[in-house]
Amino acid sequence: VPQYSNSDCHKEKCIVNVARIDGQTKRQILLIEAFNKIKTKHPDWKLEFWGDIDYDKKYYKKCQNMISHYKLSEQAFFRGATNNVLNVYNKAAIFAFPSAYEGFGLALTEAMSAGLPAVGCKSCPAVNELIKDGENGFLCENGVDAFAQALEKLMSDEELREKMGKAAKEDMKQYAPDKIWDMWEKLIEQVAKGKL
Repeated sequence: VPQYSNSDCHKEKCIVNVARIDGQTKRQILLIEAFNKIKTKHPDWKLEFWGDIDYDKKYYKKCQNMISHYKLSEQAFFRGATNNVLNVYNKAAIFAFPSAYEGFGLALTEAMSAGLPAVGCKSCPAVNELIKDGENGFLCENGVDAFAQALEKLMSDEELREKMGKAAKEDMKQYAPDKIWDMWEKLIEQVAKGKL
């Protein structure tokens, strides 16, 4: 996981999701529905989706229709892919990751390394190991209401966002490239010497 400095941070009231637009795994509709539940309490917040919109075009269209249906077109946006994800993280205040399952959520770890508190589902493998509930973000039950409540806790409390963001950044240090490469090197040496 890259280790980011936060020298270019200009935090806005923005929740980001970085992932391909995919209903099976990434479940952006869950996030749209959750945001809709709390939009009137937080009219100055926006929701941004960053990622490949061509992976599942039918699902992307469904997401767009839902944004129109909920009258969220002034608050929720699909931004497409980016070559500068750090810039996205540096402007955001919260990382939302409603995935059903993950291997190792690279976008999640990068967002946390950039100092963003995260919201994910307790039932999602890998996410439920990276997010420490109540410490560097929130893990919630699988559903719209629970996700909305977790988001709102962070949206309503700048101090909490800052505290959890710092904890997230600290927690990602264990995945720094130099540490991981050293572990791989030791493992390969042990295997080569027949010690495993």
